[in-house]
Amino acid sequence: MSLNPSEVVDHLRTGAWSRRSVLAAGGGLVAAASLSGCSFFETEAVREGGNDDVGDGVKGKEAPSLAAKVAAGELPPVEERLPKNPMVVQPLNQIGRYGGTWRSAMITQEDRTWLTQSIGYEPLVRWVPGWTGKPGTEEMVPNLAEKFEELEGGAVFQFTLREGVRWSDGTPLTAEDFRFTFEDVNTSEEMHPDGLYALWTNPSQPDKPAVFESEGNVIRYVFDEPKPGFLEELAANVTMVLPKHYMQQFHASYNPDVDQLVEEASFNDWVQLWESKVEAFTDVDMPTLHGWMLTEALGDGSYVTAVRNPYYWKVDPDGSQLPYIEDIRCEVLQDIEVELLKIVNGEIDMQMRNFATIRNLPVVSDNRESGGYRMFTVSPQGVNAMVIGFNQTLEDANKRQMYANKDFRVGLSYAIDRQRVIDTVYAGQTKPWQCAPTEGDPVYDEEFGTQFTEYSVDKANQALDRAGYTEKDGDGFRLSGGERITVTVLVPSSFPDHIDAFELIKQDWAAVGVETNVQVLAETLYWERVEANQAEASTWTGGGFEIRASQGSNHYFLPSNPRGSSRYGHTWANWYRGEPGGEEPPAPVKRQLELFDEMRSTYDAAAATELGKEIIEIAKDQFVYIGICTEPDSYGIVRNDMGVNVVEAMPGEVGYQPPGPTNPEQYFFTA
Repeated sequence: MSLNPSEVVDHLRTGAWSRRSVLAAGGGLVAAASLSGCSFFETEAVREGGNDDVGDGVKGKEAPSLAAKVAAGELPPVEERLPKNPMVVQPLNQIGRYGGTWRSAMITQEDRTWLTQSIGYEPLVRWVPGWTGKPGTEEMVPNLAEKFEELEGGAVFQFTLREGVRWSDGTPLTAEDFRFTFEDVNTSEEMHPDGLYALWTNPSQPDKPAVFESEGNVIRYVFDEPKPGFLEELAANVTMVLPKHYMQQFHASYNPDVDQLVEEASFNDWVQLWESKVEAFTDVDMPTLHGWMLTEALGDGSYVTAVRNPYYWKVDPDGSQLPYIEDIRCEVLQDIEVELLKIVNGEIDMQMRNFATIRNLPVVSDNRESGGYRMFTVSPQGVNAMVIGFNQTLEDANKRQMYANKDFRVGLSYAIDRQRVIDTVYAGQTKPWQCAPTEGDPVYDEEFGTQFTEYSVDKANQALDRAGYTEKDGDGFRLSGGERITVTVLVPSSFPDHIDAFELIKQDWAAVGVETNVQVLAETLYWERVEANQAEASTWTGGGFEIRASQGSNHYFLPSNPRGSSRYGHTWANWYRGEPGGEEPPAPVKRQLELFDEMRSTYDAAAATELGKEIIEIAKDQFVYIGICTEPDSYGIVRNDMGVNVVEAMPGEVGYQPPGPTNPEQYFFTA
């Protein structure tokens, strides 16, 4: 269901969640504009804006700032800085102009994902802007690699590097950089004592990494058997290359004096030193291949800043070096309300994430004209706005038995008035749905998504009676072993919609005789409890099912990963991973895990999809999560003077890495 701002605003204005008064108190917002004639998808500029750093609009083969350095003898000519065959980026709507500062924001230093996805998306192969999530390589194009090939049935991946690409300090990029990163970093046992990331190892031999080979500017990753999902993870921006000439000083195999650096930095060993240096966007001295290079790093102050990379290896159709925008200024904020205030005051140029909630939509929408920006749509990240997992592997035998009883979960699902939650919390913009793949997904199953979503107190009571909990106390609450049934649910404080929703769900469950104790926790404490197998029930958003599954995926449908699966089957996931505290799961779940292993080793996308459907069929029957509703579309904002080459809509899935694949290097300011 698409986000309809006018409907949302109407819902929220008549409800309890007007944000205008809060913001007005913080910054004196101007009067809101009328929504009439003002569409969410409007692209026409409603206010002439400007950026003080934009040049005169005369575009040569490079930015004026770089041309000046060439004239001063500080840089070689642009022809010598570009590769032999630079990547040509087709602008979305029109050729741009040089100049300007892209102002954005992140919420605390933990929000570094915004940086990696907005200005740090430069994998060997990349997603096309119009990505739909199909398994396979149809929606993938070369990027840092000039050409990529799947050989020997998907056991060998060969990449032809662009000849003449240079790091931001002018040092040539070579195959040795890739070898160093793969052999001395990604598959180093000393750096990864707990085991290697599964992407680097053979599917049936998790302790045996692939072999790296190179010939000139051709590199290969050679597995003993087909490696499904390898290219998909590369396109999702996994680290494949580091600047050896810089990073080797922090590596014990290359610097015999590394202990001195360790001591100076007050670390325990060189691996800790390495980890501190390799962390994304934390070292201004590390050369980069991105369009912009750091001038102030994360942790240096209240801003992360970057300036155009003089050796960036992409051009527009005119042959002019990208990026168009001169520099980046990302403010590190502590509060989403401050970010929201800066947006409506026109102090942020292009932004998504964090602020973009249903709650905040009225004030963002109403202030488009005064803030000089338009809005664009971001599709949901996952399949469900809120899922509730019941821990079937608790140490408490009575609670464990209750939560493992499918009729108990079915009863609580029928008891939820989802439409009331949708209208009250999600402004009527979603539909009732379980934790199931949504329409358009290769493993979509409508029956899975709609089962037990009907609001029926009668059906809820019948299911809870079937579960065996027929005895009640004087207040009408059901009993187990003579004690009132009380479900303790952990809710992360970072999901205010879940907190609001449970105010309603508590009432629904009480109506069928189940008491609820809601504990709102900061994410750190939440995960401590969940991963320690101490959570009875807990909420999160529901993620999609990946046919090309990465190491940590699919824990919404089967216990393949202890972190996510801990909400319903912590010890089962440990058993699957061969980790301490493992417990053999029930036969249907074991069958899922067998199919999962087969799916991950099946290179043919169609055959893998069929295996995925079998996994989903079992997940439907097991019904481990109660889902509330589909996720509403999200949104972003872009100022009118920067919006020409910013898309109207983009995928929001994490695997897509938005907005990176929309080519931010071709964003530009019109005036």
